[in-house]
Amino acid sequence: MKQRLFLSFLLAIAMVVYGLEYLPFDGSGMDRVFAWSWLVFAMMVISGNGLHLLYQRKRKKRVAVPIRYVTQSREKMRG
Repeated sequence: MKQRLFLSFLLAIAMVVYGLEYLPFDGSGMDRVFAWSWLVFAMMVISGNGLHLLYQRKRKKRVAVPIRYVTQSREKMRG
């Protein structure tokens, strides 16, 4: 999972670096809107992947609940 996130993070950065020179920031109205919206969405992808890499929680092992505990708690609930 971490490798996929890291790969997506690096590929998104590479796309921005490569595509930045080809985006028409000084073009006509719609060209400029496209360039800025593409850049905003790319930054959202980069920040999402980066934050997920930074704040990824380590999953604990799932431990089965003993049957005795489950039956005792059911008896207490029934009264």
